[in-house]
Amino acid sequence: MAADSAACCPWDALPAHVQERILSRLPLTALIPVAAVSRALRRLLRSPAFHALLSQHRLDAFFLLSPRLAFHPLSRRLLQVPTTPPLDPSCPPLISSASPSFLVTADSLLRLPVLPDRSYLIAVVVPPSPSTSSSRDYTLVAVTTNGAAVRSYSLDSADPSPRWVPGAELPLPFAILGNAAVASDRSRLFVLGRGPDALLVLDLETGKWAAPPVVIPHGLTTAHLFVLDDRLFLVGGVERLGVLERVVVWQLDNDEAVGWVEVATMPSEVFTELVADRHGSFWHFQAADRMGTLCLYNAVDGRLVMFDAVDCVWTMMPRVSGLGAGESQMWFGHVLEPGVELLLGERSPCS
Repeated sequence: MAADSAACCPWDALPAHVQERILSRLPLTALIPVAAVSRALRRLLRSPAFHALLSQHRLDAFFLLSPRLAFHPLSRRLLQVPTTPPLDPSCPPLISSASPSFLVTADSLLRLPVLPDRSYLIAVVVPPSPSTSSSRDYTLVAVTTNGAAVRSYSLDSADPSPRWVPGAELPLPFAILGNAAVASDRSRLFVLGRGPDALLVLDLETGKWAAPPVVIPHGLTTAHLFVLDDRLFLVGGVERLGVLERVVVWQLDNDEAVGWVEVATMPSEVFTELVADRHGSFWHFQAADRMGTLCLYNAVDGRLVMFDAVDCVWTMMPRVSGLGAGESQMWFGHVLEPGVELLLGERSPCS
């Protein structure tokens, strides 16, 4: 039957623009072996017309476990990080963009004005750009939570003389802010305030903060925000009397009065594996996401879980061995996406 189908519709009989449209829907990392099939396919994959069709694909991601090793959801394997030159082990990322990939390290900050006093980075926002573009404009967002209010500062790298511009204050005290999830249109940041717990929203255009009247789930411990298709999600542990009982994924309902709605719970067998039967050590849990693929990592015990928010499926990965917990804790949380350089026979840079 397969032979009959191939005879009815041979690939070579399809117009080039149809071939390009079909192949552009595949993850870039899945196209690498395609380029080795024939010279004609290799020319197609390396053409500017084909590159113009490419967009960020949810399976083109390498979740960093170290400067050398990453988890690749598409193959569900641990692979070498596809960057040249190699990432510097002595200079781990401070912050990274949601998509496309961009890593900010302490070294890269040396080329910019000094961070405002007592502030720390919470986000780097890279606008969507063609995959062939070599320019990388971005906006850095820093905050200070020391004192009676939260104040943010933003820096636009496209400015000929970049500087930290202060935004409005949020007149509420918070001990620290959690991870920042970037809205799909790059106009807002969603941030989880801790101590007390609250959802915060930063308007990147005006620099103003808002605190919607959304109640944070009771008993929430380690938590991570992520955005998928203009929807805001929260994943975290729920504990009772100091004992972690489960890991839950919530979605924020459009009606703020409804608040967070539970959409998935980690299966008990996966939960037991992730926390390695040491519920009191759940603070070692870390999270990273990219386009609906969420990875949860217990760096101390090398336990790695993947959650596909599109299909709502949990997958337990083989235990990671041979990595130092300290190194993994510094690198996990950052994700790289390879660019068209891979199709050109090159290694994609990290920034």
